[in-house]
Amino acid sequence: MTVAPDQSQAEGRWFWGSYDEFGADVKLRRVSAATTIVAVDRASLKAGSQAQRVRILGDGLPAQVTPADLDFGAGVTVRRVVSRTPQEVVAEVDVAATAISGKRDVAVRSALLPSAIAVYDTIDYIKVLPGTPIARLGGAAQRPKGYEQFEVMAYNRGADNKPNTADDVELGPIDVSWSVQEFNEVFGDDDKDYVGTLSQTGLFTPALDGPNPQRKQMRDNYGTVWVVATAKNERDKNGKLFTAKGYLVVAPPLYIIWDKEITP
Repeated sequence: MTVAPDQSQAEGRWFWGSYDEFGADVKLRRVSAATTIVAVDRASLKAGSQAQRVRILGDGLPAQVTPADLDFGAGVTVRRVVSRTPQEVVAEVDVAATAISGKRDVAVRSALLPSAIAVYDTIDYIKVLPGTPIARLGGAAQRPKGYEQFEVMAYNRGADNKPNTADDVELGPIDVSWSVQEFNEVFGDDDKDYVGTLSQTGLFTPALDGPNPQRKQMRDNYGTVWVVATAKNERDKNGKLFTAKGYLVVAPPLYIIWDKEITP
């Protein structure tokens, strides 16, 4: 964690797993007498949508909150305040059909959370994240498995009207079905049958290291595959369900892991 000079906040990443493969981005804010906004419960709002509920999470939120106290940025109108507590305000908002796609700040009176929620007209593409990870075979206690957790993020093309450019707008994760396809490198490639399994929550569990008598030349269960996500509901401009791929390398275990501790 990196602590701010005034010690009012800290941010970083917490890891766990044998290879530090699992983790969460963490932001800590010191409690104070001032109103603090920590997060909102959704990543995006679609232009033209009505009566969308948004939870604003924080600390020291005002005892009395009216629609005029809340601001979701240009093109978003607060219809009513549904409920409030010192840690949560639930608001109902309308988004104009002409709202410009992009990130919006969320404010409760003078408290502000920058780029807290996105407004968009269409989903233009999706990505599998991470795009090029490494998982590790394993099995015995001294050779632990290295797992990999995938997710899918939706994106809007942004102000330049071109997808896959720097101003694209991240819209949050979507529901998908997961599968594994062969990444063909040689004739008769069969890696997808041996490297491991992918759950419908996007968790890849690598196989045992090997050697595997069912493979040619009794190879270990290493290999390369495509991790494929197919959207359950969202469709592209041609009416087809969005799909995306991530390239996964399933490698042998790390037989030597150096101690990361620095000794003075």
